[in-house]
Amino acid sequence: MKTADVTKTLEVLGWETHTDEVGDKFTHFYLPDRTIQIIYGVRKFSNAQQLEAMLSLSTDAFSKACSEISGDGAGYTPLIRAWKGIRMKVPEVLEEHVRQVSSESIQWAKGQDLEAGLKTNASLPTDAPGARAVWHLGALAVLGDIARLRSYQISFEAGDRLGFVNYVTRGYIDRAVGLAQHFSCN
Repeated sequence: MKTADVTKTLEVLGWETHTDEVGDKFTHFYLPDRTIQIIYGVRKFSNAQQLEAMLSLSTDAFSKACSEISGDGAGYTPLIRAWKGIRMKVPEVLEEHVRQVSSESIQWAKGQDLEAGLKTNASLPTDAPGARAVWHLGALAVLGDIARLRSYQISFEAGDRLGFVNYVTRGYIDRAVGLAQHFSCN
């Protein structure tokens, strides 16, 4: 089976499939309170194939908060990532293997604690590298932690960036405060 065949099978199973800007395949499956993402592919070996799947999940609220805070328009931001994905090495990848990956991915996602995922991201240090700063702000916003975010505003006003990566501006903090106010009212 080729990656294109895996894509067709996932679509039949209800997954929404996509290709990113470099050609990697990923797919989303929507549950009432969370979205599962699989980044997948088929690797060929001389005597076998390996179906590989990296798993993550998110919520609409977290993804939208991170997108609005950063202003990048990203549609999906992972809230929880699986430490290890699924790797299935078999003589030939068959539809039953794709079905198994789909089922295992959904079961994994259903077993994850969304509140704990938000708290983990909210507890990231302000000097966390890369996108983690936005995840931190997004989680604080979704949790409605207005007091903490306002303390960040005060620090930024005083010239203390709290160790945030350079791309995090006062605008990021301001947008996070506005979102936190929104989430705390709902």
